[in-house]
Amino acid sequence: MAARSFLSAYVLIGVLNVVAELTDNVDGVLLTKPLLIPLLFGWLVASAGRTWPRPLIALGIGLLFAWAGDLFLLGEGDTMFMLGIAAFLVMQVLYIVAFLSVPGTGVLRRWPIAAVPYAAALIGLVVLTWPGAGGMRIPGTIYVVVLMTMAATALDLVGRLLPIDAWRVVAGGALFAVSDALIALTAFGPLSSSPGTDAVVMTTYIVAQGLIVVGLTRGVLTPDRRVPTWASFTQGL
Repeated sequence: MAARSFLSAYVLIGVLNVVAELTDNVDGVLLTKPLLIPLLFGWLVASAGRTWPRPLIALGIGLLFAWAGDLFLLGEGDTMFMLGIAAFLVMQVLYIVAFLSVPGTGVLRRWPIAAVPYAAALIGLVVLTWPGAGGMRIPGTIYVVVLMTMAATALDLVGRLLPIDAWRVVAGGALFAVSDALIALTAFGPLSSSPGTDAVVMTTYIVAQGLIVVGLTRGVLTPDRRVPTWASFTQGL
């Protein structure tokens, strides 16, 4: 019951945050955004109880860095922006550790060609933002590489968790990449900042974090739910 309450509150505050972004309500954004990750973290703690395998430890610490990133990005100026990006970079690394800590061999390691869309997205984003990034070119490129690695590593959970849990994380990783790509394209690329763009950024971010946390947590905490063998999985494709 407690876990469901945290998740319901996360969805509600997420909707309110997106509305605040869309209507350019600065006070609404300042009120709702700092609440998002603590509510999702609360759901994780309530769901895990006393069971904290390595993937969930990394996931939980990653959420704390995501919260720090959210708070930094509410500030103004280049320093706060850099601190926010640094916090999210650490979060991405911790998410990668969380995904890799799940035992088994997934789709990406069996079919490396599945990484091609992520590599193409990485190259495209760097090309589009490089001219306007200035002194942020190298840090920005490093962040994009880690971001796309996180999204690709999420794909490798297919075949290691039950499909419903794995594909939640895959979708979350992809949406996270979309959210951060929009931020980069607005800051350094051809897009212009607007309430509509900010609303899309937050929508994709909120849904992404929710899918990643719920998918990985449920997948890891359900040892009685057997993952199909790779042969049975591929037969269903």
